Amino acid sequence: MLMKKTLFVILVFVANIVDAQRTVSGLITDKNNNPLEGVTVSVKNTNIKTQSNSIGKYSIVVPFENKTLEFTFDKFKVSEVEIIGEEMNVTMETLDKEINLFELNLEELMNLEVVTATKKSEKISDAPASVKVITDEQIKLFGWRDLKDIFRAIPGIDVSYDVQGEIRTLVTMRGVLGNQKLLILQDGQMQNPITGERFIFGNNIPLNLYKQIEIVYGPTSALYGADAYAGVINLITKDGSDFNGIETNVGYVSTNAYVADVAFGNKVSDNTDLVIGGRIYRGEDFKLYEYYKDMIDYGSVGDYSGNLGLRDKSFPIKNWNLFTKLKYKKLTIGGDWQHEYESQAMSTIPSNYAYTSEDVWSQEIRHLYAKYDLFSNKKINLNATVTIGDYTVNPTSNFTIVNGDLTDADRQFKYAYSSYVQGLIQNTWNILDNLSVIMGVSFADVKSFPKTQNLENPFTPGGKLEDDLSYFVDNQGYVFGKVGLTDSIFGERNYSNFGSFFQSQYKLTKYLSLTFGARYDYNTIYGATFNPRVGLVFTPNKRISIKGLFGTAYIQPSNYYRWENWANPFAMHIPNENIKPEKIRTMEISCNYFINDFASISMSVFRNDMTDVIRPIPAEEQIGNYPYYNPYRTLIGENVNTGFVEINSNSGSIYSQGAELELNVRLGSLGANIAYSYVAGKDSDDDSNIPKVSQNKLNTNLFYKGKKFYASVSVRYFSDIQAATTNSLYGNGGAQEGNKIPGATIIYVNTGYDFSKSLSISVSAENLFNTKHYGAAPYAESIWIQPRAPQPLMILFAGVHYRF
Repeated sequence: MLMKKTLFVILVFVANIVDAQRTVSGLITDKNNNPLEGVTVSVKNTNIKTQSNSIGKYSIVVPFENKTLEFTFDKFKVSEVEIIGEEMNVTMETLDKEINLFELNLEELMNLEVVTATKKSEKISDAPASVKVITDEQIKLFGWRDLKDIFRAIPGIDVSYDVQGEIRTLVTMRGVLGNQKLLILQDGQMQNPITGERFIFGNNIPLNLYKQIEIVYGPTSALYGADAYAGVINLITKDGSDFNGIETNVGYVSTNAYVADVAFGNKVSDNTDLVIGGRIYRGEDFKLYEYYKDMIDYGSVGDYSGNLGLRDKSFPIKNWNLFTKLKYKKLTIGGDWQHEYESQAMSTIPSNYAYTSEDVWSQEIRHLYAKYDLFSNKKINLNATVTIGDYTVNPTSNFTIVNGDLTDADRQFKYAYSSYVQGLIQNTWNILDNLSVIMGVSFADVKSFPKTQNLENPFTPGGKLEDDLSYFVDNQGYVFGKVGLTDSIFGERNYSNFGSFFQSQYKLTKYLSLTFGARYDYNTIYGATFNPRVGLVFTPNKRISIKGLFGTAYIQPSNYYRWENWANPFAMHIPNENIKPEKIRTMEISCNYFINDFASISMSVFRNDMTDVIRPIPAEEQIGNYPYYNPYRTLIGENVNTGFVEINSNSGSIYSQGAELELNVRLGSLGANIAYSYVAGKDSDDDSNIPKVSQNKLNTNLFYKGKKFYASVSVRYFSDIQAATTNSLYGNGGAQEGNKIPGATIIYVNTGYDFSKSLSISVSAENLFNTKHYGAAPYAESIWIQPRAPQPLMILFAGVHYRF
């Protein structure tokens, strides 16, 4: 009898062990009974997840104590289903095509998926980073056409539009200055020039192809390597199934320009998805000199005479973009080509550089990649990516330099070229229900011909990549008079980079998760770098998410900075091949609280510490007070051994710190996003406040979304902007020394009407009340750059959207 009882207890125990977990499977379809591929199926409140296959089927192992599955998929409402058996078929309900983020309920907001923070899909509330998501619905609602337009509406960013052509839009994120310090991705593929040039935010990054834009604040070199410094912006493209046909947009800009884009997309078969798109933007940009006539600004343009006075003074735009993406089974092939041709006169001093249609900056950026899933199951996803790309500063790029009496000007041309082949192998491994890792190795082989000197004639591509600087050799054989620099033929400066990274995410408890990781890079020019990150995410309930974050990053001492050189009669910039990587260390605490299903509030507090800052500084005196050599000085009757000389170098440290507070509200068809940003900091070089930022910013975005009609208003307020100590007007010795660039309040509006699912129109106005205002100028705000950057007045746009 005792043996029978013991046997019975053992059988019950074994049965309980077997039943401690179970496999749930089924079919996922839409309301038309079409199978859905790629739906994320997860066990609620765990890291256990899988995805549906090409015929909509899924299978997932569920611990016995867990009772609920979550089904999430782009453009579909989140489904929570109670487990009632081992076979569960689910029908998912689509969202209204034009729904906005603020129309999602609390559960759907918390389950919004992002991929950029950790290189894998996860809920935005679980991501170990501060992430801002922009959807295609928001892009339409607010009338944003290019990536630069978004910067005026989100917290933590100082932005100056219409500045010099190598920048076009100056972006400072949380007090970290520099377009090259934002890593721009498209579907996870780098868009920045691999050689570290500044990224141009002009009329060159159309938004019609993107279904989601993810903006990650803070350093992420632990995953992405060089230049993921101030933050990462990932442009996630639409699939063919999102278009299901042909979409066109045609519009007219009141600066006398037109914009036209077309995209074809379709899910050709169960295994094949295709997108092809392109855009043309041609015409003129805003003629700022016609409205900002103060001599401090662009008044001297009115003094042009002789041949210079007869030249065309329009600011041309001749941009176009091409894009394609093909998905076939486990293979994805994508490519893009960005041609940019815009004026580069703005914010340069017009008595030095001609405000004519000839003064332009033009470049090409091209990428082609292939990604293949080598192996994939419930636990492991192993994939490999090969990318080739190149970057060209076109030979037409030039600085048109004015003579001393403003009667004529000569063009000085520029050229640069780089290309690369890069390979990446990456593995995601869900080791346990509460533990996952992602790891990878990458290798890049880079061909680099840095930006040339100012050339009298356009560079002829196709031959040997060499820049002859013998004109700048002094009588002792030193180039630019720089002691030790004797090679006057600048050629290719090629290099390689090896990188490896590891990141682990561990769910310590039901409410607390830990992310830690690091990346090691070795570059054949500047050696090794190591960048760790740590993130702690606490979600005590579905309404609250608290994050503690730490990360580091670096800016590569690229050939662009090492070999940058130029000269004119007024100033000269000389190379420095001994630059080290610039580094940043960031700490942040953020909290997001959903008050109810209609309102949420979030707050972030951060500090950035930057060391070995790469920047142009006045060149130091040489041994024995040996003079630098600028032969262009003779053109204005000056001695060749005189004049201002600057050089890129690692100089000092900078810190920035601040806070952001954001409120989101949705009431029926009305919605509001209000964000306040505060940032301050110090530059150790001269113990000054960090330049080019306003300490207080307020972004208010209001909208109405009806069934047919929609409208939005964005109000951008920024307080006075801190100028650099070198600023020729507000800096040391300037006429308004100690003052700041005045702040302003600018209003943007957009309205549209959907006649049908195929046809809609929109009208927008930027700077509605035609307010004169200024932004920070790039660089040192002196010598060849204006002390402040006049900003565009009212610009109107009217467009038509048609879908075939």
